[in-house]
Amino acid sequence: MSILVRKINDVWQEWHGSSIVTQMVGTYTAVYGDGRQVETTCDPYPVEIQMNGDSLRGFYDQGLWTIEEVEAVGGRIAMPFEVPEGKQPVGSPYYVETDGVVQQTNEVEDIPPVPEPPTVEAKVAAMLAGYDLSVSELKSALGLGV
Repeated sequence: MSILVRKINDVWQEWHGSSIVTQMVGTYTAVYGDGRQVETTCDPYPVEIQMNGDSLRGFYDQGLWTIEEVEAVGGRIAMPFEVPEGKQPVGSPYYVETDGVVQQTNEVEDIPPVPEPPTVEAKVAAMLAGYDLSVSELKSALGLGV
């Protein structure tokens, strides 16, 4: 699934939900009284339309809209962030534009090492702690001596 972004206050942000965008249109449609509709080319002029970012991304992913059509309404498709080996993302992603390409990026940190599994003694002590007992109290109760 693509990442659709748009620039708001000079910051690239993911585009979800509806917003008003300006699209340049180069045709007009004349509708006659007999029902005929004739579309005629003209000098491009701006038209404000309501566009839903989630729907637009779906149109692009399904091949119904081209990248040019997405960009014509102010959208861009961002390159996804690839987490380096041994790292994990921290916080929310953000977007930067370099040489005309919008790239998703994220702060990263080292993946912590896998903790050692608990010993049998530690498991027994944790289980007994749930009953407010110690290992020595269990041994005493079982007549095993201390």
